[in-house]
Amino acid sequence: MISFLGYALRRTLRNMKGNLFPNLTTIAIIGISLLIFSSFSMIAFNLTSLLKIWEDKFEVIAFLKKGTSLNEVEGVLKEVRQLEGVETVNYISPFDAMAFMEARLGQQKNLLEGIQPGTLPASIEIRLKKDYWGQTKLEYVIEHLKKVSQIEEIQYGQEWIETFSVLVSLVRLTQWILGGLLLAAIIFIVSNTLQLTISSRREEIEVMQMIGANPAFIQVPFYLEGLFQGLLGAGMAMGLLFLLYQVILITITPLLKGWMANLPILFLPWETIVWILLGGMVLGLFGSFVASMRFLRYGG
Repeated sequence: MISFLGYALRRTLRNMKGNLFPNLTTIAIIGISLLIFSSFSMIAFNLTSLLKIWEDKFEVIAFLKKGTSLNEVEGVLKEVRQLEGVETVNYISPFDAMAFMEARLGQQKNLLEGIQPGTLPASIEIRLKKDYWGQTKLEYVIEHLKKVSQIEEIQYGQEWIETFSVLVSLVRLTQWILGGLLLAAIIFIVSNTLQLTISSRREEIEVMQMIGANPAFIQVPFYLEGLFQGLLGAGMAMGLLFLLYQVILITITPLLKGWMANLPILFLPWETIVWILLGGMVLGLFGSFVASMRFLRYGG
């Protein structure tokens, strides 16, 4: 068994070296195809991570009318806490709001000079249970908040988050549609490249068949060739994607300012990288199987 694998590997390397240009072309095309698919995967992964960050910070902000007394505030907080679907309630005084704005502005906090904390409205930050982030249940909570006489205005970003969710879904759909087309192209390219390799060795294969060589003895080197093409192409795609990722970090990150500066730009997780490498190998193997099918019939 070990001697057979050694023979198969040696013959695979000899085949690839003897048809170097077609093999390099195939590896490059596989790499570029998987790079396109991987790029969409990385975009979708980052958009999903960004959506999760915003969802985790999703809150309903209820601004109180000016002149609302502390006793009334306590009553409002108690009433809001009793609403179905409310997880936490946090009161933000005008002084807290001023401190928050100063912290956000940083070195530009001098823009707030002359503004008294009393001019800012007090507010209540309301965090809902995740089951209540949907439009129907959210509207139920908003309707009850509108009935509280001390609340003047209500702000929430659910509509924007839902729009962003649709964008993420569209990117993922595009990723898989494009991925399906690219995968079909990879199988076609690998099979045609290996058909050239097999055709160039047709006489040798026919001689081996005539002397009764086991079909596996003939086919396995070609299977390994397709597998190596897929692995090298997928590895090339991951290498190029990482270089692209580094360029994005160097060029884009300094341009992000304010709240966007804290948004992470992530590379693909290791599990996804492993799946892409395995996927490249499987595609190469399948392409080689397609290319060798007619010789299996010929041998039969």
